[in-house]
Amino acid sequence: MTGDEEEREFGRMVGLNVALLKLCGVIPLGKGTGFMSNNVLACIAFACLSLYTVSYTYEFATNGDDPETLLELFAMIISIVGGQARFGILLWFRGSCRKMLDAYETFWLGLKLREREIVRSYSDKSRVLTRWYMIICVFTIFFYVFFALFGRFIFDEPPSGNVNETSRYQRQLPYAFFLDVEETPWYEIMCAVQVLTIFNVGMVCVGVDMFGPLVILVACGYLDTVRSRIENLHEIEGSSSRESGSRVKKDLRACLIRHGTLLDLCEDIERITNVMFFTQLFGSTYNISLVGFKLVEDNPDKFKYVTQLAISVIQLFLCNWPPDVLLAKSEAIGRAAYSTPWYRYPGQLLRPTCILMIRGQRPVRLTAGKFVGLSLETFASMISTAASFFTMVRNID
Repeated sequence: MTGDEEEREFGRMVGLNVALLKLCGVIPLGKGTGFMSNNVLACIAFACLSLYTVSYTYEFATNGDDPETLLELFAMIISIVGGQARFGILLWFRGSCRKMLDAYETFWLGLKLREREIVRSYSDKSRVLTRWYMIICVFTIFFYVFFALFGRFIFDEPPSGNVNETSRYQRQLPYAFFLDVEETPWYEIMCAVQVLTIFNVGMVCVGVDMFGPLVILVACGYLDTVRSRIENLHEIEGSSSRESGSRVKKDLRACLIRHGTLLDLCEDIERITNVMFFTQLFGSTYNISLVGFKLVEDNPDKFKYVTQLAISVIQLFLCNWPPDVLLAKSEAIGRAAYSTPWYRYPGQLLRPTCILMIRGQRPVRLTAGKFVGLSLETFASMISTAASFFTMVRNID
């Protein structure tokens, strides 16, 4: 397989996530594209997010009579502002993001076929999560548009002829907007604009929220290849020839260097994602509670909030499960080094083996905001917190 074919193979492996990052201007559209095209896409994405941030903030400030409506608006504000903050952070670090993907591609070119299957198994998990995230976002948009345009024909009772009841049939836009638009053709134009812009917002949020899980899971795959190489040293070490000893030394040093480079990349991941995961962790936790209030209401269109609740749960899962896998894979390096017959190694092999064991005692632990460790235990704890918060506020109400 030639170098170009290997690069295309890596591109196909991360193609879906890279395409979403190109859509929002984080990654260049191609090698020949310039700085301007990236900024245009980034400005479009940021403008769409800002449109809904302003609209929902205005609606929240001007609708202070209905607590249930305020809860819905506040949940949307948390989602959109959180997504905009994460997008801004990723734009700020987009140079580091591109360098990280380039480093991953360089690693890919140096892998054997069996090792590539290991890495591909982790990238496939990221692709599956991305597809499910996209599907749920599309269904959420569909339900909001459907209930806004046709909900009154399905759930409202026919008017009795009283002029005062015509307000029940006022046309509403699918999403909040800071201007009152009901006249034709401006209503239809604004509906089309909202559908297009909210699709852009949804895809941008999917691309941004999936960047962290993508780079974390691919790093897990590369760490797994290092672990596999260390464990395979048993077979080489079994031979007593001088060539086998030289090969063990060479392979062990290569594992040490690659492991150190991966740890440096994990530090970059922590630097880029810790604030992003902070907004995602607490924003999704509060949204689970707030959206829960809409689900227990008697409104006939409450089912559109089921997918919104699913998005919040997925966001909470995305910022906890990949770091938990990374923690386990970084610990496995130390165990693999300890399982080698290091006590029979000469000094030139013993030192790199001991370094690997010492590194394994301090596994990679990603955080949210530098103070909350991310893991499946944190995921379960935040779900419990959301349920407790929902129960407490409902009892107060």
